[in-house]
Amino acid sequence: MVAHEKSLEEAGVRSEGTGFQTRGFLEVRCRVVEVAKSYIPEVVLYTVDCGDVKMKFDIHSKLLKLKRDDEVTVSISRDAPEFRKGVDLLAWGYVMSLKRGESSYKMVLSLWGYVVVVETVRQEALSGFNFMDKVYFKVAKSSTSVGT
Repeated sequence: MVAHEKSLEEAGVRSEGTGFQTRGFLEVRCRVVEVAKSYIPEVVLYTVDCGDVKMKFDIHSKLLKLKRDDEVTVSISRDAPEFRKGVDLLAWGYVMSLKRGESSYKMVLSLWGYVVVVETVRQEALSGFNFMDKVYFKVAKSSTSVGT
């Protein structure tokens, strides 16, 4: 279920020819569906469902504390976003992989050792990103999240 996405114009999406092109920006409202411990001490694995977009990422437990069913806004952008210091998680890294599967598209980000895997059925959601783009990954808790 996608609770909120920016309009195409706000998100920098423009139609060119037969497809969509973005300027390297994806922002989606998501629900945390799984929180698991990693084999690496103090690292947590999160799975979030954003409707057409699903993400899995790992992060140190002191950097982000989410619970199952928390609502978050996740953004990936080539430009540094505004963020609330001490509240939002903001990290930067690189696009390491862009792949097309049988029924979905995947993008893998490396945040200096932490990994984000983005999977979507909408090609246009990832079309503005290229291999080795420097990107910013932001997770902002929604004000209605449990435990905020």
